[in-house]
Amino acid sequence: MAGIFERMSTIIKSNVNDLLSNFEDPEKMIDQTIIDATKEYGKAKEQALNTLANEKLAKKKLDDFNAEADKWHNIAAKALRAGNEGDARSALENESQARAKAESQEKAYEATKAAADTVRAKLAQMEEQIRQMKAKSDEIKATAAAAKATKAASKVTQMGIDESAFATFARMEEKAHRELAKAQAMDDLSVNKEEDKDKALELKYGSNQPGTDEALAALKAELGM
Repeated sequence: MAGIFERMSTIIKSNVNDLLSNFEDPEKMIDQTIIDATKEYGKAKEQALNTLANEKLAKKKLDDFNAEADKWHNIAAKALRAGNEGDARSALENESQARAKAESQEKAYEATKAAADTVRAKLAQMEEQIRQMKAKSDEIKATAAAAKATKAASKVTQMGIDESAFATFARMEEKAHRELAKAQAMDDLSVNKEEDKDKALELKYGSNQPGTDEALAALKAELGM
């Protein structure tokens, strides 16, 4: 029992950050320590019952001896008032014996009471240590949760896309634009070529300048053709 509560005392006095850094899983360790301490506290209470019961029994015997002495004292007083000194003397002797027993029992009661007080103080100390341990557990769990959240946030802030990926994307984008420009240029060449062909045909066969036909007919007439 002492080992567990000594360990608890060490943990309670320890710095939370030290516990988090020195133990792989401090939350689990503390929870298990509390469970072990609670079991030991239960055993201690069972063992303390005998000591506490002895105190009660010793007190009862003391009260009984004092009550008996008071009873014989009252009887002696009644006998004396009734004029029976012999009966009064006998009653006083019984009172004296009861007082002697009470005096002896007083010492036994004081011893059992001291033992019971020690046990009660120890149980109260164990209860307080368990309470402090639970409070420490809550503090450690809160600190551990904050540490985990901080680490998670740090990971998120450190995350990012590799600069080489941006460079590769830029090169691919430039290449795509270049291919598109080339395709558009090719298309423009094809359109211009067709237009030039159409213009040549039009010039060869379809162009009739104003007055040419009339001049040609007049020349043929002049030559008798």
